[in-house]
Amino acid sequence: MFKKSQFGIVFNSVFSLVFSSALTLYVQITQHRLSFNNFMTGLVVAYAINFVLGSYIPLLKMGNAFAGIFIKDEKNPLFYLLRMLAIVVVMTAFMSFLVMFTEMGFTPVLLPAFVGSLPLTLLYAYVVAVIVFPFLLKLTMALCTKEG
Repeated sequence: MFKKSQFGIVFNSVFSLVFSSALTLYVQITQHRLSFNNFMTGLVVAYAINFVLGSYIPLLKMGNAFAGIFIKDEKNPLFYLLRMLAIVVVMTAFMSFLVMFTEMGFTPVLLPAFVGSLPLTLLYAYVVAVIVFPFLLKLTMALCTKEG
């Protein structure tokens, strides 16, 4: 379906969609404002932000560098968990702040709201990412089969 050379952009697209969907759903449930309209509107904004961040931040290199500080063997499951932790912290922090900013604008409660919601959002995002990442990787490999 896609060329092998497009692997990065395809994975970023798929991961951004799943990650943004999960985080949008979580935030709207915790704020008691889940509706189809709110979810779709939030998803579009979150996906756009997530895709751009994933395209421009070298997340895999950053995650590998962070995990490599503690564990040298990339095959070690702990290496995977530490790499995902670094990636999720960066993505979730940027994404959460930017989505909040688009909803609230410059307001005195923006920073306290962001800081207050970040710990549980990070925990949820980490669990989601650790669970779905291997499946999305296999899906992307299946989608990127064309040569050249």
